[in-house]
Amino acid sequence: MTEQHPGASEGDRVPEQGDAERGAAGNPAAAHPAAEHPAAEHPAAEHLAVGPEAADAVAEQDRRDRRILWVLVVWLPLAIVAVATAIQLIWIPLMPDQVAVHFDASGEPDRWTTPIRAVLATLVISLSLVASLALATFAGWRAALRPADGERSRLLARVRPTASAAVATPVVVAVITLALTGTQLDGAVPPEWVAPVAVVGGLLLGALVGWLTWRALPAPVRASTPDATPALDLAPGERAVWTASASAPWVIIAILCLAGAWLIVPIVLAPDVWWLWTLLFLLVVVLATTTAIRVTVDRRGLTVRTLLGLRLTHVPLADVVSAADVEVLPGEFGGWGFRLDVRGRRGIILRGGPGIEVQRVDAPPLVVTVSDARTGAALLNALAAAAR
Repeated sequence: MTEQHPGASEGDRVPEQGDAERGAAGNPAAAHPAAEHPAAEHPAAEHLAVGPEAADAVAEQDRRDRRILWVLVVWLPLAIVAVATAIQLIWIPLMPDQVAVHFDASGEPDRWTTPIRAVLATLVISLSLVASLALATFAGWRAALRPADGERSRLLARVRPTASAAVATPVVVAVITLALTGTQLDGAVPPEWVAPVAVVGGLLLGALVGWLTWRALPAPVRASTPDATPALDLAPGERAVWTASASAPWVIIAILCLAGAWLIVPIVLAPDVWWLWTLLFLLVVVLATTTAIRVTVDRRGLTVRTLLGLRLTHVPLADVVSAADVEVLPGEFGGWGFRLDVRGRRGIILRGGPGIEVQRVDAPPLVVTVSDARTGAALLNALAAAAR
């Protein structure tokens, strides 16, 4: 079931509605918490009262920010990839029949391939990185309100970490690739120091580009702790459980499936190192199990598990200061997965949209993206208050 949440614009995809159960002793006719306790309008869903001119200015700024982001995370990285690929294609007649594409810890080449395969492999890797970072930057961009104070925050400021990485990453790949390839032209054998110098040089130049991009983008407004979601009104002794699921975008799942399929090939073609490829394959399988989670709020607190039952994190009720339903952008956390942002928040980020932010005792805030976040946060606040 698809639901439109406060603060999410039309077109934002929200995972299926979470299930909630409430039960009290002697009351078998348990009702859904959201049905019995209508949710009050959250500040995040309220747009500030502004005149037509101010609204037009804000809309124009949003459009300008999106155009800048397209240049930074799509067109500029693609231009870097195109230039690096063109240089490699020009160099093909000068390359040896077999090009070293991997080096061991001492800097000696230990894997070779043909020039055209080397160019194609670099192109595929570069385009995959550009696409992943662009998706992470733009995912959930319609979540333009900050629940903490109801004020709009600039998209450029919120996705600052991911946008900076989107520009820096293709620079790193291009510098390392061109340095290693250029030292092999006309049949030359690259000295041992070339590989480590190329890697360090690429990382330093990429870090410089990322830093310059970071400095050029607007800094986010220092946000206060988001207002706690109003707690559900539970009767004394009443028991309640809320659970909901969330899954990663299909693109991320497809990438993991392709990675697993690619790792099967070397297991067959290079059986002498089957154990290494098998370990990598198993790692991809484990990562794939974290692309879908189930979040539960009950008398034990908040628990996040994979759909296979592996517990990812748990916050006991005693550690809950407050919980709020918020709108989350993966770009704030640098993408999807287990993340942290520049504000120190920890996150389990599977998609853009609604999420629960838990303020914890003696620990950084935890953010989990999940559907029906408002009901989960409201119940968590009620249970935490009852446990005090």
